[in-house]
Amino acid sequence: MAFADPVLPLPLPSPEDPPRLTARTLGGLERVLAAELEAIGGHDLTVGRRTVEFSGSTETLYRAVLECRTAIRVLEPLGRFAVTSEDALYHAIASIDWGGQLARGNTLRIDAVVHDTFLNHSLYAAQLVKDAIVDQLREQGGWRPDVQLRGATHRFALHLAGQTATLFRDCSGRSLHQRGWRPSTGEAPLSEVLAAGILTIAGWPAASSPEADFPLALVDPMSGSGTFVIEAAQAAAGIAPGLPRARRGDHGFLRFRDCDRDLFRRIMTELEARVRQPACVLQGSDLDPGMQGVAEANARRAGVADWVTFSTQAFDRVTPPADSGLVVTNPPYGERLPTAREGVIFRRLADWLFARFGGWQAAVLAPDTPAAKQFGLKPRLRLPLKNGPIDCRLLVADIRRRERPATEAAPAGPLDAVPPPGNALRSSRTVDDQIGDFRRRLAKRFRHLAKWARRQGIEAFRIYDRDIPEIPLAIDWYAGWLHAAEYDRPHDRTEIEHDVWLSQILEAANAELGVPPAQAFLKMRRRQRHGGQYEKFDERGATLTVHEGELAFEVNLSDYLDTGLFLDHRTTRKLVAEEAKSRRFLNLFCYTGSFSVAAAAAGASETVSVDLSNTYLDWTRRNLHLNRSDDHSRHRTFRSEARKFLADWRGPQFELAVVDPPTFSRSAKSPLPWDVQEDHAVLLGELAARIVPGGVVYFSNNSRRFRLYDDLLAEHYVIREITKRTLPEDFRNQRIHRCWRLVRHES
Repeated sequence: MAFADPVLPLPLPSPEDPPRLTARTLGGLERVLAAELEAIGGHDLTVGRRTVEFSGSTETLYRAVLECRTAIRVLEPLGRFAVTSEDALYHAIASIDWGGQLARGNTLRIDAVVHDTFLNHSLYAAQLVKDAIVDQLREQGGWRPDVQLRGATHRFALHLAGQTATLFRDCSGRSLHQRGWRPSTGEAPLSEVLAAGILTIAGWPAASSPEADFPLALVDPMSGSGTFVIEAAQAAAGIAPGLPRARRGDHGFLRFRDCDRDLFRRIMTELEARVRQPACVLQGSDLDPGMQGVAEANARRAGVADWVTFSTQAFDRVTPPADSGLVVTNPPYGERLPTAREGVIFRRLADWLFARFGGWQAAVLAPDTPAAKQFGLKPRLRLPLKNGPIDCRLLVADIRRRERPATEAAPAGPLDAVPPPGNALRSSRTVDDQIGDFRRRLAKRFRHLAKWARRQGIEAFRIYDRDIPEIPLAIDWYAGWLHAAEYDRPHDRTEIEHDVWLSQILEAANAELGVPPAQAFLKMRRRQRHGGQYEKFDERGATLTVHEGELAFEVNLSDYLDTGLFLDHRTTRKLVAEEAKSRRFLNLFCYTGSFSVAAAAAGASETVSVDLSNTYLDWTRRNLHLNRSDDHSRHRTFRSEARKFLADWRGPQFELAVVDPPTFSRSAKSPLPWDVQEDHAVLLGELAARIVPGGVVYFSNNSRRFRLYDDLLAEHYVIREITKRTLPEDFRNQRIHRCWRLVRHES
């Protein structure tokens, strides 16, 4: 079957052509559906884009609903009419005997598609059809059916193309992809119809006869809610896809007034007799610990729980359960992937398949992006498909067996034991050694810090701070979510090897701490010379609220290099709060306003927050709102460059201030670049004129090479460095920042 050949739209119908049965599917699966229809008795098939027209008996129609795994809807025509106007369409629909279609108390739904015709709005076309039906029943029977968008008794479909209107009744009811076994889903669940089509294209038989030649095994190493495994199990067990819903009477044709109940019962008896125990191994696994329970529950509802197994593990720890079979999977990509390195997963997947699954076949649904080019196996088929709104390609490959020297045993342990070509890490220690040490360190630190944080009422804290030199990450815990930042450090890996290594390390952190992959984010932290830490580089908007004692803060783990809350200033915020009561407080370079929140909650008489970014000023206002500091006359925000703000300020002097600037900043919003080393003395000198005698300024920055110009500042302040006092317990890095307490001279 030539799956990859393009499928063209059907030509516009002629009013003289008799309408035929129509089955709809997803783009790219048309020929799979055509083969299924032919197998159940459909003939004279015409394949169009997402549509197959066919002829057949009532039995063929019922079987199409019950047995076609790749059909979304099956439509039976009620009539085809020549129409040139709205009135003509209305009268054509009114010519059908609706008393023979609908019973008193029935509800209805009309779906319409219009193309190249006198109407350009499908909703209006559906309204005309509804009016014609309702008016007839009201005139003849004195009642009218209600329109119901969800769960209607009957659904009808209008296809209006050119001057031809075709009206169908929907034999499916709800979409046929809703098999009835998935009330709960994981993140981004794969459509059952798409999964069934991919399985068929990859060589998993869709035929329900006992003689079907199924592979020895099927493995989905990133199974999520179990769609591929369950669809494959139902096919291998001879369970027709529409059988569970048919047992509950949940198909559209069963509500037709002319439904042939005897024929339906005969077909059901035959379908029930086909169910058998599969002879193949079916297994799925996922890194997300929550998905195993979801998949097992779905398998129970689908009636295949006794024949499938699900586990929680990283995909490259899975070993083949047979000498040959099919690996089929839908790896995370786009918004499902918690790291920007999308290509890593495909590189790792190809390496794992090559190392472990020689003699098998693989079918991988990949995004149609450069990331998929990292999939190193040469596919024998690349088929364009859509996964919801995402353009994808199905990559089907035969995995050749590795030729091993006679002295080399087949790998049985982790993938790192026998690295595939191009992925051999040159460190003296294996990745497994590193991961083992890393997990043990994480577990030890988390046990200690979680108890400490609970006592303090802290929900966000650092759990790993470059503890192991080989793994230069900083990992922060945010109320059950992880935020990891890698610090640039020389290593002997290639770029793709390093990305693969990072992916494995983050997976290990997820597994050790029980965090779902979608709740873990990885950033690369390098020296910034252009304000890059404040630039947006993602759009996922992973925001949540975390608490620090009585304070609440909004954090965003996905969209910026920093999250909106500097955890290393937790102690400094407490120091500010201790001095803020009844004082006028100024926060320069306020970022998201955490110091302003601390001061306001402690009873500051006024807070003024200054930043160049509207984004961060909005964030500051949200944080103030979270902490019930909504009085805008007392808690004000100003969009301004810090030095300009001080030069322009004509209000009363402040009694307490915080200055926590970036190391470097260059913004189109300001003609003045900022360099903390070169500019801090001038700024703090200008600030002195805005501080009352005896007033306090907390000045901090995280430049490792910073030197305070205390000789220039001594004429304004009494200066004391308090860095050690401000370093929180959860930070091993004693150089995370430096902090000074400056007291304005009394005269």
